[in-house]
Amino acid sequence: MSSLFFKKVRGIIIKKPNHRGKVLKDHKKVGKKLIPPMKQIASMQETSFVDELLPCVVWMSALYLRCDGRLATKVIIEFITDAEAIFGENRPQPLYAMGNFSLLSCEQKKSIYDAVKGKSYFEMLLESLEHQHHILKDYPLSFLFEEHMYAVDKVEAIAMLSEDVKTLLDRHSSIATKVQVTAFYSTLETGRLKVCNPVKIPDFNTIFTKPDSDEAKHAAAFARAHMNGSIGMFRQDNDELNIKAHTWVKDFWMQTFNLSDCISEY
Repeated sequence: MSSLFFKKVRGIIIKKPNHRGKVLKDHKKVGKKLIPPMKQIASMQETSFVDELLPCVVWMSALYLRCDGRLATKVIIEFITDAEAIFGENRPQPLYAMGNFSLLSCEQKKSIYDAVKGKSYFEMLLESLEHQHHILKDYPLSFLFEEHMYAVDKVEAIAMLSEDVKTLLDRHSSIATKVQVTAFYSTLETGRLKVCNPVKIPDFNTIFTKPDSDEAKHAAAFARAHMNGSIGMFRQDNDELNIKAHTWVKDFWMQTFNLSDCISEY
């Protein structure tokens, strides 16, 4: 990582299309409403950040709540990059989504553990997530805690988990924005996503350095739009795998609903 939170990402130059005068050409008029092209696709599905993605990025909010922003970003990006690097070209579903660790075999999880346990960020990662591991059954990152000793009791762990979740319920909140931008940036850093010109990639550092600026708002909106699309895209990529990954999402909400003093009001 450079002195900034995120490194500058360059796109691939392609010819800029000419949309002049054609912005609404493909919209379908139903009564007084204009239906955009994407919503006219029969297989298009509505998505919910809270319902579907929050349980898979709640590990990131735990880091941002308990670490300096620069350090949290560094830990998250380096962990995802190191974890995905062991797979080479046969990478699993994106590992910013915690539920996708459930798709891995025991051998694959051990390979990740062996690759990251000696990294400088490893203990910080475990200390920030130990409360989640302590109280959530079938925690997707439990394989990282084989040799870790707990330092938090159940009541404290529940309170911490409640904080992790509540800070993401408003996806426009400061930490929720950082989480979504970091998740999106990880897809660029690992080479999963290549953004081509004329799409101008915003300066993601502004969400930390100038959070109230127009630049920061643009960066946040850019990341949120991608995260919205990624839910549906990866859901359709492999139905069998995604059903298995989505099991974590359902289990998470069921478990947290039943935890005393946690987010049962949700």
